[in-house]
Amino acid sequence: MISHHTLGYAVFILMSLTMLSGAMIFLEKRMNRLWIALHVILGVVTYILMVILIWLVR
Repeated sequence: MISHHTLGYAVFILMSLTMLSGAMIFLEKRMNRLWIALHVILGVVTYILMVILIWLVR
């Protein structure tokens, strides 16, 4: 079983990548569709992991 500490670090890394991909949407005009798709996927995965983490800790 994955400890909640490891899951917390994974969520933090995914949140950072989600914010970075959101910034790239505005900075990179050529590959805008790619960054939007990546941002949505990262956001959904991060949200699901955050819910699992909160559920495990409580």
